Amino acid sequence: MIGLPEGRIDVALTRRPGRPPEVAIASTRRPLAQRLLAGQTPERAVQLVGMLFSLCGQAQRSAAELATEAAAGRPAAGPGPDRAGRILAEMAHEHAWRLLLDWPRQAGLADAAADLRRLRPTGAGLDRALLADLVAGSVLGEAPAAWLERVSGPDGLAAFDAWRNAGATLPARLCAGLEREAAVAAPALLPPLAGLEAAAIEAVARQALADEDYAMRPRLAGARVETGALARGRAEPLLRAWSAARGAGFGARMLARLLELVRLAVRPADAGAGLAAAWNPAPGLGIAAVETARGLLIHAVALESGRVARYAIVAPTEWNFQPDGPLAAALRGLPDAADLAARARRMVLAMDPCVACGIEVSDA
Repeated sequence: MIGLPEGRIDVALTRRPGRPPEVAIASTRRPLAQRLLAGQTPERAVQLVGMLFSLCGQAQRSAAELATEAAAGRPAAGPGPDRAGRILAEMAHEHAWRLLLDWPRQAGLADAAADLRRLRPTGAGLDRALLADLVAGSVLGEAPAAWLERVSGPDGLAAFDAWRNAGATLPARLCAGLEREAAVAAPALLPPLAGLEAAAIEAVARQALADEDYAMRPRLAGARVETGALARGRAEPLLRAWSAARGAGFGARMLARLLELVRLAVRPADAGAGLAAAWNPAPGLGIAAVETARGLLIHAVALESGRVARYAIVAPTEWNFQPDGPLAAALRGLPDAADLAARARRMVLAMDPCVACGIEVSDA
């Protein structure tokens, strides 16, 4: 593994009595990896990506492979079964990590680290039987398919409330503590990859290749949008019912993660549809997009004389944590409460940056 400064994100909240807090977000993340890849052969660039990124490593390497293959005139129609299996296994592990480890620890509860170790990614793909066993035993307390059918029906919200209030598992007990967050406005969401026009992704990729600053603060048709499980799950009946009744805050985002994890255990083939894509819109130009637990990841590469002339990566963290972006909008919906810092930490957990994120609260 090659060590590069990862940077960090700092969130400053200024409390204003009776009003939403002021929010300032600063990031020290820089496109150092992209600069390192310039001048490399495509094969070496893929190797370096695999060495540079530990978080979402399978997705990052897959995106690099797909982008460089496309730039060489061989755009793949999809990730292929092996890549898809590795990406989905990584996604499942990331969701389970938040639900069984990070969220309990933040709530002051004992985590389920021992259970989570069974799901550690090996690069061998998604073990559906192992995932289904973990979800049934440690996450839901019942068969995933039966739970999913019940909460997806016309009385899904009531069924979900009954499940969480019974408190049979650690995630159920955590969900039982979720509250109404009506003041958190519904975010503008990046469509899932399957619903995005190739031209829209190409526009983002071309701008990122031309402008490093844009790659750190991407837009979709000029708009700041949120990516991740909430964006991908926008059509879920339970998620729509929850958001309409209780707001699109921390609870909605963690529920989206839970639903996606359960669907991975029940029907991984469905999750694999629209997981990744690649394009070769011009000679020497390759673009790849891959869905990750944190959201949509885009790689773009321009080759000249068989080497990387320019490389750009637009990561989910840049979509969600840019100044005045989705996180800032969500934090402005938090109430003026004594536990403002704790609420902000929960929102950061739900949106899940790939680097450390500090939170500071002060009075106006």
